[in-house]
This record gives sequence, C-alpha cells and structure tokens, in this order.
Amino acid sequence: MGELSIILDGRGAPRAVIETTAVRVVPFGDVDADHAWSEGEGDRSLAAWREIHERYWRAHSESPRGFAPDMPVVCERFRLIA
Repeated sequence: MGELSIILDGRGAPRAVIETTAVRVVPFGDVDADHAWSEGEGDRSLAAWREIHERYWRAHSESPRGFAPDMPVVCERFRLIA
C-alpha cells in the first residue's frame, strides 16, 4: 500500500498521480457490489459490472482457458493525489 502510479492518457501523456490504498485478488464470482459501485461503470450495479467485464474478458483473454467464473481478478483501491 502507499505505492504511487502515474496515469497516462491514450497518447502517453501523464494525466494524474494515484496512491494505491488497497489491493485484493478474488475470483471473478466473488467481486462484490461495493467494488462494482466504486468502479463506476454502467449503472454501477454488480450485475452490470459482471456483464461488462465478462464480455470484455471473453473477447480479449489471452489465456487458453478464456473466461471462467473462478478466474482471479485484481481489485485495486486508490486515491487521487494530483
């Protein structure tokens, strides 16, 4: 915790500095409603989060296994520094 990261835009220009406040690795099926709400996608519901992310990982997974409900997901919390 406390690690700083520089967030870049699509052109590689720095846009923000964040500080990691928490990291959890959980199975996809165990991501909770609080994380879904905090991530802020769609209507912020857990159902929307799962649908959006499952669709993405099915399309882009490089793992031969592809998407699976027990695949590990990194849930990171951070605060904006600058």
